[in-house]
Amino acid sequence: MAKEQRAPVWAREDAFPPKPVSGAFGFLDTKSNEVAAESIDDLNAKINKTRSSVDLIWTPGKERLQAPEDLPELRDAIWKRRSHWAEIDLDNGKRMCWLFGAVTLYYLYVGYTNSGGHLARALLSPSLGISGILLLMFGLLPLYEGWKTLRKGKPSNDEEWQAEADESRFDSWLSRQKVPATYFLLAMIIASGLAQLFIERGLDWSAHSVGRAGLLKQGNVEWWRFLTAPFLHGNLLHWVMNAAAILFLGRRVELLARWPHVVIVMFGSALVGGLATSYFLASPSVGASGGIMGLLGFLLVFETMHTRLVPKSSRRRLLAGVIVTVLMGILGFQFIDNAAHAGGLIAGIGYAFIVFPTSKSPHRPAILMQDRWIAFAMAGVILGGLVLVLSKLIV
Repeated sequence: MAKEQRAPVWAREDAFPPKPVSGAFGFLDTKSNEVAAESIDDLNAKINKTRSSVDLIWTPGKERLQAPEDLPELRDAIWKRRSHWAEIDLDNGKRMCWLFGAVTLYYLYVGYTNSGGHLARALLSPSLGISGILLLMFGLLPLYEGWKTLRKGKPSNDEEWQAEADESRFDSWLSRQKVPATYFLLAMIIASGLAQLFIERGLDWSAHSVGRAGLLKQGNVEWWRFLTAPFLHGNLLHWVMNAAAILFLGRRVELLARWPHVVIVMFGSALVGGLATSYFLASPSVGASGGIMGLLGFLLVFETMHTRLVPKSSRRRLLAGVIVTVLMGILGFQFIDNAAHAGGLIAGIGYAFIVFPTSKSPHRPAILMQDRWIAFAMAGVILGGLVLVLSKLIV
């Protein structure tokens, strides 16, 4: 028990529920569907056969569910599946690179022709920026992920497999926890997005809502627009991407640093991002990206300063997220608010440095009473901002 208490919460045996009663062996997929097996060979066969992602397994020797990488007899099947999906990523990435690469070259040619042969002007085309971002997201990133997995190859010893098991266990634990504060923030974004969808009646959401509640910077900026602009988005894709980012990053912040800080970081970073863009850019701004970048910056610092709380490889994903955001900002500098992104990122990084000292403890920080009250106050302001958005858009 003492050893268990020295481990982070996701690494303890009681982090996962007791195993099902059906079958001596079996696995759960990521949708919590149970697949029972009567022997280790039967389990191997069913894992090889399934098209679902394998989340956790159970065996006769353990009373609780465990990571599939923990069982040496399953490692060949796990690597076979992982390499198969990596090859699919490679193939899909290649196809998308050809497709969006051709589209990008086409828009570059059109821009070059229309500008009378001026390459610098051609690079300012929003269509070129959008096609470049799509090339990055759906072509280059899957291509890189597939290549990286195959290049790394199959883990060669127990230590490497243990690292894989830790990451698998951590991801599974994250997905199973309740995150009410994150769902609150997500609900605010969903509600405002549905209101925009209702009044704009199309994929482009900039016709009416930006003028009514976006961050307009001509003349004296109305203070309430700093509260309403983070709820709005320029189009449907922008909304969906930000909602997904809030769910992913908010969950990590809420479960690792505790719930008050996901609200504080999101609100504070969105506000700092709004102030930054109002100072550096004259064009109107909308979107929750400043707050999202704050969550990302916070996690980068927090997880680096709390090394025993997370698997080492988890921090690499966060740094990759920053790099991808920077690349997207370069490709889409015509319409992406890089000032808000930078302001939010710096705010999140600064908050983590100020509030959380470096710790070697495997335990998550305690929730302080003052953090609760600050978070409740900010949640009230966020809710008030949503009411203001709805009143500006619908009334």
